[in-house]
Amino acid sequence: MLSPKSISFAIVISLLLTFTSCAVKPHYANRAERLLAELRDPTSEYVFVMAHRADWRNWPENSLEAIESAIQMGCDILELDVALTRDSQLVLSHDPTLDRMTNGHGRISDYTLAELKELRLRHPHGVVTENLRIATLKEALKVCEGRALIQIDHGWDLYDEVLRDAREVGLENLIIMKGRTYVDRKEMMYAPQLSVPKEQGYKLFAQYKESGIVPPCYEIVFTEQSPEVEAFAKDIVTSGSRVWVGTMWKAADGGLDDDRAALSGNPDEIYGKLIEMGCSVIMTDRPAQVIESLHRMGRHAALGVVE
Repeated sequence: MLSPKSISFAIVISLLLTFTSCAVKPHYANRAERLLAELRDPTSEYVFVMAHRADWRNWPENSLEAIESAIQMGCDILELDVALTRDSQLVLSHDPTLDRMTNGHGRISDYTLAELKELRLRHPHGVVTENLRIATLKEALKVCEGRALIQIDHGWDLYDEVLRDAREVGLENLIIMKGRTYVDRKEMMYAPQLSVPKEQGYKLFAQYKESGIVPPCYEIVFTEQSPEVEAFAKDIVTSGSRVWVGTMWKAADGGLDDDRAALSGNPDEIYGKLIEMGCSVIMTDRPAQVIESLHRMGRHAALGVVE
């Protein structure tokens, strides 16, 4: 039988161990490192905000200024588009041509990087800026270093070039690639895109489950809200991945979109429905609106401030 003194000592040790285990928290070198840990944690309730083409409502889309603005407002991931120049350099552009977003004309692939840097970007309303220039992927990565992640759209065919540029600046861990096929490459994160409820989506998801590969997230695309879509989203969460939904237009989000949220006067209801169905990565054209809504719901405030 233990003596009262031994019992007291055991209690003290137990309390100290409990206090220590509760007090010790993971240390992260910077915000990007913390975001990566949250992204890969299936138990995390943090909801990621992905800015579609960065903060394009206030700056030219895919520009360094739009990226900086989105990071400053608290966005976690920047959705960016890449194109290849004549001299095999990656620049940020949604279009393969220059006409809509610059004062230049023709295809990006017909120009060298040096020639493209002579052009000026256009504001969202079409007016040419005084001195804003086309950005390279490497420049964008350096802006995001330690602060945010990057999702590359319009870039699967340029995977090796993206990897090349990311490795040159040592930041391949920040990049999420996306595609509609099965991919078993581990140099960068990869997010499959699933159309649901369609055969393509179910088949691709099943292929990943059978392989044992657990992507950080799946983007689901759906035109109507339905029990089938909700059940599929829950299956993705159960598999250990996050559900990513783009809220830019009804054809991709079943009507749970940014404009509807803005016009309804109750954006929390719209984004709350996405969260209820398991969505924890929201790609948006209105990042400030989404961040404000998530803060009210207590799903983004922990990482919302950029130091």
